[in-house]
Amino acid sequence: MVVIDLFSGAGGLTEGFYKEGYEVVAHVEKEKWACETLKTRICFYYLLQKNDLELYKKYLMSGCDYKKINEAREIIYNKYPELKEKVELEVLNKTFGNSKNEQGVTSTQEIIKLIQKAMNYNNKTEVDVIIGGPPCQAYSVIGRARMGESVGQDKRNYLFYYYKNIVDYFKPKIFIFENVPGILTAKNGQIFNSIKDYFEKIGYTLKSGLNEKHKDNILNAADFGVYQNRKRMILFGVRNDLKSEYLNFDNCINTFNEEKVTKNAIGDLLKLQPGEGDENKLQPYGFNVELSEFELLMRENSSGIINHQARNIKDFDRKTYGDAIIKSNNGEKFYYSDLPELRRTHKNVESFLDRFKVHGWNKTPHTIVAHISKDGHYNIHPDINQCRSLTVREAARIQSFPDNFKFEGPRTWQYVQVGNAVPPLMAQAIAKSIKKLFIL
Repeated sequence: MVVIDLFSGAGGLTEGFYKEGYEVVAHVEKEKWACETLKTRICFYYLLQKNDLELYKKYLMSGCDYKKINEAREIIYNKYPELKEKVELEVLNKTFGNSKNEQGVTSTQEIIKLIQKAMNYNNKTEVDVIIGGPPCQAYSVIGRARMGESVGQDKRNYLFYYYKNIVDYFKPKIFIFENVPGILTAKNGQIFNSIKDYFEKIGYTLKSGLNEKHKDNILNAADFGVYQNRKRMILFGVRNDLKSEYLNFDNCINTFNEEKVTKNAIGDLLKLQPGEGDENKLQPYGFNVELSEFELLMRENSSGIINHQARNIKDFDRKTYGDAIIKSNNGEKFYYSDLPELRRTHKNVESFLDRFKVHGWNKTPHTIVAHISKDGHYNIHPDINQCRSLTVREAARIQSFPDNFKFEGPRTWQYVQVGNAVPPLMAQAIAKSIKKLFIL
């Protein structure tokens, strides 16, 4: 089945569809480093098909500075020159917008032309599935759509509208619209109703789940084999001539005979002190480590660990992390008000008290979000002997990204990519359920 991925990010949704044998012919993403990550992932799957992951390993071992990424990829392109054209056609570093009124944006018409070019390259004439999740920040102004205002009048306006236009043009059988649960309640439900109305006008029935009460359809990634509590809405659009029901995830989810706890997600990774590790270069796995079922899965087709460098940390914060870890290991919660006054940087001790939060060894990890790119206070490693925040690789593991998945760019942008992503194992269950639905 042929797929287009819009608002792709680093490709969490794409990864799940790749795993199920779908052909993703085009990605549209505005962030440069997410696009570079997508390009590297296309190279990985191409080399996997060629049974040449040794070449991918050489690329990872080069440990290139992100500023020289194009030079580093020549290791791959020299042997497979066709890959260079493929990644440039299939990864579109574009921002949706009205090019008449805004700078640095690309019109829907131009993006459609570029997608068509990628389809022609892959000898495809039809699109079966469109996937993606327009950033939720846009929904604060989406209600204006019902009043017939032009989408181009305000650059903040409802990015879903561009998604809808792509769906309308390519007329896929189905589309997957991933987002935060708040999409249901924003503006007292007006936003969700607007989105639903727009898709109905172009011939699609939009469903939030099996229950008529949309709030009951909120999904938790932990129920999809992901070692993380992460609530999301998976909106499912079906072309009206197909008259299909919502996805059935029975027998589509990766199951593990173990608890979904932090220890079983990241317990095998190299122990690091603050500042240690390497954010780019491949590092060897440790020896004589007992692996969980999940860790074994994450290690498939991987030669070692990448994106695994610990942040440096101030002594001041390290003491606080230590206090939080001790409480966590004792099964207690740590609150900002627990800090001695000398270590408090804010006067507010009545709200936002969980500013420092540990991923407890024996608890299911809490939601990884993009704020991890700013500091690690909400993502503290549970090992008191390491006493630091999570590395990019540890956060990626919790998101269910395989170890061979390299995040490109500066470490800050690596964190952003991980935090914004759809967990690949959740995406894989969605992809598998679509195949089952259409008996493919």
